[in-house]
Amino acid sequence: MQERKKPGPHPEKPLEFEIKTRVDKETMQKIQYCREILNCNRSEVLRRGIYSLYEELAKK
Repeated sequence: MQERKKPGPHPEKPLEFEIKTRVDKETMQKIQYCREILNCNRSEVLRRGIYSLYEELAKK
């Protein structure tokens, strides 16, 4: 029988920091739109945005 994996953070890259922010209605609507198109949660949308912006800035 196969051992069940435990839910939670992945040991190779744990999510140990929490960021809280305030946004306006327009920004929240944009996040919601991205969630629906990408079929993922808000955190994943924001992470993808941060990585995308980082890559864009690192090219300069």
